[in-house]
Amino acid sequence: MIIYRYLSRQLFWATLAVSSVLTFILVSSRFLKYLSQAAVGKLEGSAVFMIMAYRLPDFLELILPLGLFLGILLSYGRMYLENEMVVLQACGVSQKRLVALSMIPALSMSLVIGFFSFYLSPWGSQQANALIMEQERRSGLDVLSPRRFHSTSDGRTVTYVEDIDSSAGVMKNLFIVNYDRERRDEEYDKVVLLRAAEGRYRIDRSGNRYLVMSDGERFEVDPGSSQFGRSSYGEYTVKLENKLEAIEQTEIEDQSTRALLADASIEARVELQWRLSLMLMVPIVVFMAVPLSKVNPRQGRYLKMLPAIMLYLAYLSLLMAVKGAIEKGRIPPELGIFWVHGLFALVGVALNYWPEFLLKRSKRRMDRVSGAAT
Repeated sequence: MIIYRYLSRQLFWATLAVSSVLTFILVSSRFLKYLSQAAVGKLEGSAVFMIMAYRLPDFLELILPLGLFLGILLSYGRMYLENEMVVLQACGVSQKRLVALSMIPALSMSLVIGFFSFYLSPWGSQQANALIMEQERRSGLDVLSPRRFHSTSDGRTVTYVEDIDSSAGVMKNLFIVNYDRERRDEEYDKVVLLRAAEGRYRIDRSGNRYLVMSDGERFEVDPGSSQFGRSSYGEYTVKLENKLEAIEQTEIEDQSTRALLADASIEARVELQWRLSLMLMVPIVVFMAVPLSKVNPRQGRYLKMLPAIMLYLAYLSLLMAVKGAIEKGRIPPELGIFWVHGLFALVGVALNYWPEFLLKRSKRRMDRVSGAAT
């Protein structure tokens, strides 16, 4: 029990450090993507953090197995370099027992990843997609910043606000330029400029949203013509959008496990196998990582790091490639993706028992040679 606690502590801190670094790198890249969309007015600033929080379980279900794999390589490799493993072997801790002890945290992590992949990640993806869809459906006026130009997603409306009183919900000195093509055969867009001293939002009982502008002017210009129309108004109301409708279709990766179980399509079956594969992957990579962590003190702890990472990437890449091939009909769906786990489980068996087999074979050969000599 003392040995198990010591190994678990070493493995925990190494896995935590590696997983934290990988999570930071992945989250930072996604955060910059969403932040750039917020900078141009496509997302609200507060929505960026909510989207990242919803997406975090989806990131962790891929990061944690790699973190555990690299944690074993780093922690056990250090113990081999400092001859701690030699002491443990002298105390009766063989490589088979080391694998068995390592499987305890591996199975615990497998259950955590199963909870992520089957329940938490689909729910988070649905919430994130709904939030992104809501942001995309917004007119672009909800994410305005003072003294900055904002354009809608179709590029036909550009808005500028000099100041915003958030407490009163009032925009001051509002300018809106709209490019409106009334007939398809027209060569140029009609330009409509709206200027208002104040602007505010209003929502009716049906959920429809309006922009109400006060004390302003409206200019209408036809490009290529010197004529333009001008009118003044005390109050001008623009309908922004209808109430948000529910998302009609959800991607197969974002559907709940219950919905996938009720779906008999090939895509649903493959997605269920993929979610189960994320659980099965953890004990298999641990089974491979323990023998790969064994290094000679003269060789250094990073000698097997690159081949081990390449082996892990080959495992994950093959899983994803087979999943995509089944969805596209290139591989029969009856074959499934579980054979990939069997293939790399055999690789783990070879890594664990092949050196022992060669050692016993060499010993028998030496015994025959010495017997023949006597």
